[in-house]
Amino acid sequence: MNNIPIKQTILATLAFSYSNWQKILEVSIFPLLAAIPFITILPELMVTLQAQLFGVGEVQEYPRFYELYLIMFDYAYMALIINIYRLVVKGDQAVARLGVVFPNLRLGRFFLLFLFLSLATQFPIFISPFLVPIIYFLLIPMSLNLVGLANDASFTKIKLSLSVQFGVLIIKLGVPAILLGLIILLGVGQVIFWVVMGLIVYWMAISFALCYRVILANNSAQSR
Repeated sequence: MNNIPIKQTILATLAFSYSNWQKILEVSIFPLLAAIPFITILPELMVTLQAQLFGVGEVQEYPRFYELYLIMFDYAYMALIINIYRLVVKGDQAVARLGVVFPNLRLGRFFLLFLFLSLATQFPIFISPFLVPIIYFLLIPMSLNLVGLANDASFTKIKLSLSVQFGVLIIKLGVPAILLGLIILLGVGQVIFWVVMGLIVYWMAISFALCYRVILANNSAQSR
């Protein structure tokens, strides 16, 4: 596969989101409920972190049970991503009602890869923020295994051309970056800002799963 159809994949992401918005909302119920405790303490936690790291305001104690709430939030985020990946790749029947995801071996493999990729893409921030997209670009073939693991596939070495990797990068991160830049320039309120950030999470998951489908279908066609 030499190129991934960027325009068609972007349109397919919009079409999938529009035609499946009810199911997307349904599979978000369980993750949202699990994330609520951390979301409620987030403003207080941010104040504490700003005081400790940047000396802004008075240093306060961390909110009670923040470690537990953080674990619940991470679990909720992974459950949401798994649900969307399964919905895009396998359809409605592949996800449980209300988006419930129970701990199992599949989730464990997904978590380990997710943790590694998160650390690998966030660590360069301490060196130079400009390294982040470069590292992310290089890890795209490995990242696609997240979609596979969510759909009960084994971890495989995915080989992509540089043009395909660049196309996936543009589809998954380019569109959100443009949208984020626009809302910052427009100076929207905090509520709209966080709503857009939530939509970006869905965009990244849906578009990435669609990229996986396109690449998988192309590889299967070439192997015949």
